[in-house]
Amino acid sequence: MNPLSPKQSAQIATHVYTVKDAVVSSMGGIADEAARLGLSNSFDFSNLQMASGTSGAIFRTRTGFAYAVQGVGGRQGEMLLAFRGTDSIADALTDANAGLQRGPSTWPVHAGFNETFKSLRGDIDNFMRGRNPSTVHCVGHSLGGALATLAADHLSELGVAGVKLYTFGSPRTGVAGFARHLSGKLGADNIHRVYHSADPVSMVPIFPFSHVPVTGNVCMIPWKGAQISPDAHRMTSYLPSIGDASWRGLYRNPEPPLDREIDIWLESASYGPTMFSAATLWMISKAMQYLLKKAANIVIGSAITIGVTVLDQIAGILVQGAQICKDISDSVRALIVKIFKFLGRAVPATIEVTTFFLRWVLDLLARAVVDMARQAMHLVIRS
Repeated sequence: MNPLSPKQSAQIATHVYTVKDAVVSSMGGIADEAARLGLSNSFDFSNLQMASGTSGAIFRTRTGFAYAVQGVGGRQGEMLLAFRGTDSIADALTDANAGLQRGPSTWPVHAGFNETFKSLRGDIDNFMRGRNPSTVHCVGHSLGGALATLAADHLSELGVAGVKLYTFGSPRTGVAGFARHLSGKLGADNIHRVYHSADPVSMVPIFPFSHVPVTGNVCMIPWKGAQISPDAHRMTSYLPSIGDASWRGLYRNPEPPLDREIDIWLESASYGPTMFSAATLWMISKAMQYLLKKAANIVIGSAITIGVTVLDQIAGILVQGAQICKDISDSVRALIVKIFKFLGRAVPATIEVTTFFLRWVLDLLARAVVDMARQAMHLVIRS
């Protein structure tokens, strides 16, 4: 049950984009490209099976999203499921839909990702029917990383043994409970998450969505600049960043800030945020998580649930907490200031912590980050 190497999994995450064109052309090109990359030494691409799925919040198109191949040689008895990322406008619109649905293990997940996965699930089940692989490798980039994550969740719920997950520049797929559940179910050693520090797609959707794994094999690769960069999302950027490194050589998971460090960041003007700084957005996300936890301790019925939009729920919980506790009220005001500065907008002279106003501020933040993620996805389209 040896994992794929970082280079192998990155090549697969790049190679799977060829299934988009395979809808209207021969499958031979996919096998030829796999041979060129040296992937045919491990998997039989001559008998590749392709899955088609539906994506798009407005333009709903059915296109090739994934393939499945059997292992050969040293990987005899294994299976590879590879999922492509977002490479059309129809797909990009899916990523902007941040509602909640119950995923394969019943935990709440991103509704847009889950709708796309559900359109693939029948093909995945057909791939698995009558087979009992020793290991299933689930690989994906961008939206493909989210689909690979949901596939890993689905397969583990079916009792498939040896499921391994590899993602590159993946968005957050589900809520924190989902991330904890899947991390525990697969085992942290069987999950490999790779992302550039400035990749905007890895920053969406915002809290309460969470990355998998919660802790463990996370590979944060520093980007060359401090600002969020759509170029950091390209697989053509990930491949040279990874090179021939081992997983151990890539592991780097930033330590989350302590509660007191978040308080200092919120209170201090000397820690002023840089416009569209990746580090600032990370701190905004951590501060939001921290304040929601504080508010949840005093607000009855504060759990994030299905049926109400996520931003409405976050705004409601924070405002209720602010009404009860002055410390939370002051911190929420400070967070709003940080968000305005991150967005490069003038800070209002007075800030009233109302549900309507906070919902508007959170929507500004979410739209700005999603717009940057969409830019990154369009770069993938053109590459």
